[in-house]
Amino acid sequence: MLSDVRAASALKLADGGAPARRRASAVDGSLRALAEATPAALARTAVVAVGGYGRGELSPHSDVDLLVLASSRAGPGPEAVRALLYPLWDAGFQVGHAVLTPRDAVERAGSDLDAATSLLSARLVAGEPTGFEELAGRRRRWLWRNGRRLARRILDGTVARHRRAERAGWALAPDLKDDVGGLRDLHALGWLAAVAGRPVSDPELEAAGELLLAVREALHAQSRRKLDRLRIDLQPAVAQHLGLTGEDAADALMAEVHTAARTVEHETAARAGELAELLIGGPRRSGAVRVLGHGVRVEDGMLTSDPRADGDEPARALRLLAAKAAVDRPVAPATMAWLRRAFERPAPERWSHAARDAFLALLAGPDAASACELLDHAGGWAALLPEWAGVRGRAQHDPYHRYTVDGHSFATLGTLTRLRADDPSIRQVTEEAGDLGTLYLATLLHDVGKGSGEDHSVAGERLACRAATRIGLRPDQVEEVAALVRWHLLLVETATRRDLDDPAVVGAVAQRLGSGRRLRLLYALTVADGLATGPNAWGDWKASLVRGLYDRVDQALTGGHAEPGDAAGPARLAALARAVGVREPELAERAEWLLATFPPSYLASTPIEEMVDELRLLLAPPAAGEVRHRIDRDAGGGLAAVTVCALDRPGTLARTAGVLALHRMSVRQAWAWSTTDGLALERFLVQPPDAPRWERLTADLEAAYAGRLAVEARLERKAREYHAAIPAPPEVRVLPDASEHSTVVEVRAGDALGLLYTVTAALGDLGLDIRVAKIDTQGERVVDVFYVRTPWDTKLGEAHAAEVLLAVTHRTARFFGTG
Repeated sequence: MLSDVRAASALKLADGGAPARRRASAVDGSLRALAEATPAALARTAVVAVGGYGRGELSPHSDVDLLVLASSRAGPGPEAVRALLYPLWDAGFQVGHAVLTPRDAVERAGSDLDAATSLLSARLVAGEPTGFEELAGRRRRWLWRNGRRLARRILDGTVARHRRAERAGWALAPDLKDDVGGLRDLHALGWLAAVAGRPVSDPELEAAGELLLAVREALHAQSRRKLDRLRIDLQPAVAQHLGLTGEDAADALMAEVHTAARTVEHETAARAGELAELLIGGPRRSGAVRVLGHGVRVEDGMLTSDPRADGDEPARALRLLAAKAAVDRPVAPATMAWLRRAFERPAPERWSHAARDAFLALLAGPDAASACELLDHAGGWAALLPEWAGVRGRAQHDPYHRYTVDGHSFATLGTLTRLRADDPSIRQVTEEAGDLGTLYLATLLHDVGKGSGEDHSVAGERLACRAATRIGLRPDQVEEVAALVRWHLLLVETATRRDLDDPAVVGAVAQRLGSGRRLRLLYALTVADGLATGPNAWGDWKASLVRGLYDRVDQALTGGHAEPGDAAGPARLAALARAVGVREPELAERAEWLLATFPPSYLASTPIEEMVDELRLLLAPPAAGEVRHRIDRDAGGGLAAVTVCALDRPGTLARTAGVLALHRMSVRQAWAWSTTDGLALERFLVQPPDAPRWERLTADLEAAYAGRLAVEARLERKAREYHAAIPAPPEVRVLPDASEHSTVVEVRAGDALGLLYTVTAALGDLGLDIRVAKIDTQGERVVDVFYVRTPWDTKLGEAHAAEVLLAVTHRTARFFGTG
């Protein structure tokens, strides 16, 4: 694939142009011709390429950096310089230039790091060679005197950049230039090599750099501007530009980009360390040796391993990596070379006990992520676990994730270990569970099914079973790992999409897990997975719901009885009412009565602060044709909260959803409840457009509920204006047994303007009463769950359920033109 991407890039670039080096050569020719056309004006002047152009790397929208060397400070006149540069500007090049004498250029390098590094790649393009020879001589003498100081500045600048940057080998939208593992790291290594006078020759590193440069070429071509961040939305077009085809072309491209960036990150760090030691001296060696056992020791601050130690080669290699996970010391170069050789052959079909124990110790180490990344760099994952091939470097297409699939798995391991040390609840449940070897292996493998083309939990169960068997676990342990992988989303999906006060929900989770130990392991995995995904994937609300579900399932599994009304029991209800009254005295006398009208799920999932604001809406209940509303324009994370209270009628939720869609309010999450007093309370978290019209929004809400706004007609026109479409018909599931008191309707689809309106309007067409609704938008996908009952207050029958499917598919097909 590496060669395929490079070859494709060489043939297909912006506007039929040439690859970076051939483009630089073409600019060289143009500059020579321009210089020769004005010989008098540019007499005794040298035109020198510096920076990226000096290295011969010129992407379609890169700057052309020039140094015009003059024999004296008078230099060539402005007209002569313009005559040289204007044709380049007219051709669309971004040209940066300076007119200096050789002496001034070197003096400038002494105080400006960018000027200094530019000089390191300087090469003569046109004009008088004498000036360039003088520059080269002054540069050589300056480096002899100041090379150590310059090396320190380069290293310090690299460290500062790394603190600000992502890691290109693991980020979903890497910056091909400035991220860790990007082209700038190669440049920094080249600068250090130039200072030391020791060119770096590494075919693997050169191949990785060529690939990143080729992809940057295609990115410039597709964006038609200077852009180095390979955004997720541009990845399919870049892949196509490079000649990659198929549904997974973007994923294939990113897997190679991640591989190349990881190579650059590891290898430039190692080579830069060697050059730094040569130029400025390395850290003082203590000579101390710390024996860690099984031939592994720390010597001079670096991990080494004796290849002659007891055990098979995979076991010895994994013991070294387990030691790294425990102490996080760098691996000595000679030992690193041995480690890579150790994984050149596939591991046995069934591992030795020593290899299994070392691997499990690696996963549970405090620096497991670092050790896993080193195993990746050494080529060990392919040798040890063929099942890992599908997720190595694989991108993830949702806004919650920060890392590749394998990078997320490594981060989840570290998060789990940190939680066991810092979080009392996780510490308690893991101590109660006992041995955690299966938990750590399931944590590593929980997303191993991604990219398989089927439900990743189902595929992951199969792959995890195969991997755990190869590793050498007992059959009961293999079953436990497979179950944890199969159900790793069970707690969070149930907690956020189901009514937790429905006993059928708790019973179904308990039946699937089957034991308190498995529940404890799954809870720890769920929390670690959510926290490692990203800040938008896990918060107090979701953590509270998951913990509440855990407690109820734990009661059910351990012989207790989780009452469905626990969250709304008299003591709980009174406590909530008192808390509401403290914050809002006006509500003190009526709070308990108002709260008692809500379903228990409202009380269990709503913070006190929001209860206070929402109960205010009920103090003066809306009459027919009226609506009460509240808008919080800053609900955190760039979102706004819109809360609506109206009489509970079929189509109420659709009215609100339609008005929000009219105002381009993208619904990220939503909840709706019906009260026993015949009111509907709806809470929406929305992503507003750039210039929201809040006053107009409230006016339209009032008009819609008063029957003075043709919501559907206006929304269909708006959808046509914005070419709204969903990629495929929605998947509608009617689950008659998922709840004891209602029929659950679950809709999964691609997100689109007006989708929530069409679904809720279809339910309203059938006169269904939506008792509870939970709306969740996950990137480009939505999962909407509705607890519905018939107009005569019963669950839906089989024939009625079929009509729900027909109504939703018909409305969406008509609205989006997919029918």
